[in-house]
Amino acid sequence: MKKLMTILTIALASMMMSNTYAALPELTSQAFAKGDMVGSLSVGYGWGFSQRLALEYGVADGWLDGRASLGVGGAIGNCFSSYSYWGVGYTHDQLGLTANCAFHYQFIDKLDTYVQIGLGLGYAFYSWTDSSLNDYYGSAYDNHIFFDFTSCLGARYYFTPKFGANLELGYTAGSYIMAGVTLKF
Repeated sequence: MKKLMTILTIALASMMMSNTYAALPELTSQAFAKGDMVGSLSVGYGWGFSQRLALEYGVADGWLDGRASLGVGGAIGNCFSSYSYWGVGYTHDQLGLTANCAFHYQFIDKLDTYVQIGLGLGYAFYSWTDSSLNDYYGSAYDNHIFFDFTSCLGARYYFTPKFGANLELGYTAGSYIMAGVTLKF
């Protein structure tokens, strides 16, 4: 999945940098620009049920005929999964904190598309239960700190100048697809 996301990211970035933007419609306003602060609350599914709270700040804009910008920020995400079968129960919960960088490109008004990567740390919690062995915490499933990497293709559509919806495809907070709401401050 990570190789596919890398290929899609490179293809989208190449397309954005080509001369295809010359045929796009004129923009009346930029959806994400330098100085903008955007917060997103998303839920998703992948390894389990995920939630993510992200904040991003626009640091540069005006590239590629005024359609491209760069944002930096951070996110905190959680992924929870629980399985139970034949008297055995398994619970996995992870919490991650990442620093993110996103390249934005606006094709049409009100639609902000972006490629995002993030690096950070996370903590994973595991537990097993077995009706015949009582509670068991095995060495293969010890709680641990892990290196967290996120990458996604995303889009935000703004219904009003300050409120919109977002969709992300890739790997973020243990999910492969996330959707939610976006607020511009």
